[in-house]
Amino acid sequence: MHPLVEKAKKEERSLLEMEALSLLNHYGFTIPKHHFARTEKEVLEACHDLGWPVVMKVVSPHILHKTDAGGVILNVRTKKQAAKAFSQLISLEKAGHRIHGVLVYPFQGHDIELSAGMLRDEQFGPVITFGLGGIWIEALQDVSFGIAPLSSDEAEEMISSIRGHALLEGKRGKKPADREAICDLLIRLSQMALQEETIREMDLNPFFPLEKGVFIADARIIV
Repeated sequence: MHPLVEKAKKEERSLLEMEALSLLNHYGFTIPKHHFARTEKEVLEACHDLGWPVVMKVVSPHILHKTDAGGVILNVRTKKQAAKAFSQLISLEKAGHRIHGVLVYPFQGHDIELSAGMLRDEQFGPVITFGLGGIWIEALQDVSFGIAPLSSDEAEEMISSIRGHALLEGKRGKKPADREAICDLLIRLSQMALQEETIREMDLNPFFPLEKGVFIADARIIV
């Protein structure tokens, strides 16, 4: 068991997002550059290092669904906006949430949002999920399933099985997505689920398909 998973289990909580990203990095996922900030000064330093625009997210053990709680602010483009966003995120503490600080990401706008995850089933063990992500995950429920461990062919079949797979092929002047990178992400997710038996659920939603690689925009891991 990885020390981050062990720590979260002892404290009876989910992994904080920066812990989830660190764990993903340990298992070979490509994660975006990011900074954890506790003060407005640290936020502005993070923005300077990452470059504008950025995404700012609240870091709290009590907030699993950050967007629903108003804990995600997209497309922050100036120092003034960053200061206001930090104040807004920290103010969630007034609702009784323990706030550790904020996570600052580069803002990556993309036409296509995907999701991948893992649910641990009593009968089948780790079940890997893949589909359209973001707001579309519940609206369209376009999801495929696979049982860990996944082979390359099984991961490719999961991608081809969703109704929206044609979006990855590149149309109207846009280049196709890196399907090999998406396959790799699904396979690594299945391997990680087998290694970390204490993890009950994982959710990478959204992640963006790129011409080369993928961009993981959010990570949630429940032990």
